[in-house]
Order: sequence, then C-alpha cells, then structure tokens
Amino acid sequence: MAISYNSNYDETVPFSDVCEQIGLLVGVAQSYTVPGPATARYSVRFGYNSTSNVFVRLNTAGTVPPGGTTGSQPYNEFRPGCDGSKRYVSGGDVLYFITPDASAYVGISLMQVAG
Repeated sequence: MAISYNSNYDETVPFSDVCEQIGLLVGVAQSYTVPGPATARYSVRFGYNSTSNVFVRLNTAGTVPPGGTTGSQPYNEFRPGCDGSKRYVSGGDVLYFITPDASAYVGISLMQVAG
C-alpha cells in the first residue's frame, strides 16, 4: 500500500513504503510493474547518480539510441526527474530501464495521489 501524497508541509513528503532499487547492466533492460489497480494513480520519483546514463520508458521496452544518431521513441525519456520533477503512473503500468553504461543504479519511490 503506497502512502497517500499530502503536500501540507511546504513541499515536504514522507518516505515512501513502495520503493524499488534497480541495478542495471549495459544494454540489459529491467522492468518494474506499478502495483495496484489501473484506477490507482501514483506520483513517481526517480533517483540516479549524476553521471548515470539511464533511459526510462513507459509500457514498452526502451532502447538506447546508437552513437551518432537521434532517437525519437515516444515515452522514452533520458533520466526523467533528474531535475527534481515527478511523473505520474497508474497501477499496472510497466516502467522499463536501460543504460549504455557498464552499470547504473535507479531508485523508484511511489506515493499514491489522493483523489
């Protein structure tokens, strides 16, 4: 059960009880399925090392664009949330992670959006 989000404390939120820590290897996609029914909405925060190259894609496996090319896959974002922003997801959504680095780590923290 994810903690309900409440912003009564001047942009301060509690620790989440739904957290994942993912260790990535070069070119190996990892997935995470958001818990709960499709009617449940969550705010998701991602955490990365500042030098990690991580692509996150919603509901479809993403890829790393080859060097010297431009990628244009919808919902495939490079380090979403690294600027402190959040995304929202629904129960049952699948997040896919991939890196071109030898290794990278990603943290996921979910908070249920009260509605």
